[in-house]
Amino acid sequence: MARSSRSEPDRPCVLPGDPAWIQDARYLDEDLLSSIAVLARVADDYRYVLPAIAYDAAAGLIGRLADQLPAAPEGQLYLLALPAWELEHLWSVLQVLRRVRAGDPETGELYELLQELEQGPLPCTVDQCLVDLQRVVAVLTLDIPAVRTLATALALGGPRDAAAHQAYDEVQAAWAAFGAM
Repeated sequence: MARSSRSEPDRPCVLPGDPAWIQDARYLDEDLLSSIAVLARVADDYRYVLPAIAYDAAAGLIGRLADQLPAAPEGQLYLLALPAWELEHLWSVLQVLRRVRAGDPETGELYELLQELEQGPLPCTVDQCLVDLQRVVAVLTLDIPAVRTLATALALGGPRDAAAHQAYDEVQAAWAAFGAM
């Protein structure tokens, strides 16, 4: 994912109508990312690799989506414009957690914190947290031509043509491939 800033435009995201993909990951906001953010803010250094704002932004995005996406009828999709800077922070957090999992020595203190959280408030293992975060990031950052086709069709609100139906099938297949459906 390319670097972004708060000055970049919002990014259109096509999301599944069934909010289970984000609601199942709600704990990432409350139990994982918010906890890291608090400690990163107190430490006021980079022992947790990223600044607190990155963890706060990722937690806030997950929490907001989990709270605000109602269940939709089967086959319905959501089109949301999400701030590029929030998606960038979410991506950065995912990359850091991947580094922790890979044993990067620069993530040692974060690794220790994650081990403590795994024994405490986390409802699952750190590896499962990473899987769930990867699924959320994959849905929010899916960038294939079919997403743009669907976003256009949804924004225009008209009947779906053959191209939109094909795009829908492609997006559904992509979501299924990483467990979001």
